[in-house]
Amino acid sequence: MSTALTTVDQENVALVRRVTDAVNARRYDDMDELFAPGFVDHNPAWNVDSLEALKGLLSVAQEALDFRAGLDALYAADGGRVIMQITFTGRHVAPIFGIHPTGLPVSWTSIEVYRLENRKIVERWVQADTTGLMRQVGVLMPE
Repeated sequence: MSTALTTVDQENVALVRRVTDAVNARRYDDMDELFAPGFVDHNPAWNVDSLEALKGLLSVAQEALDFRAGLDALYAADGGRVIMQITFTGRHVAPIFGIHPTGLPVSWTSIEVYRLENRKIVERWVQADTTGLMRQVGVLMPE
C-alpha cells in the first residue's frame, strides 16, 4: 500500500486549508466557492444548518473573541476526507455566551473532519473544546 497522496488528496487538503485562510482573514464570502450547496454540518455545540449559518457563527465568534485559527495538523484520510486539528487563540473583546468582555486571552482546540465531493466540502464533523472556552470567558458551569 502506498502512503503517497493522490492528486485528489492533495487538492482536498489545499481546499480545506483555504477555509482556515478565509476565516483568519475574515473573508467569509471566500468560503462560498469551497462549500457545496446543501452542505451539512455536524457540530454538537452549535446549530449550523447551512453555509450562511456557519459564516454568521464565525463572524460573531471572531467579533467576540478576536481569534485566529492555527493549524496544528492537516491531512488527507480515506473516503475524500480531510482531518484538521486546530488551536484557536484570541482575546475576549465583546460579549459572548451572555458574558461581558473580560479582555482576557482565550484558547481552545478543535478536531474537524471535512468530506469533499467534486472539489467541494459537502459535510463537516466538529469536536471542539467549547466547554473549556466557556469556562475561560466566565460562564458558570455545573460542578
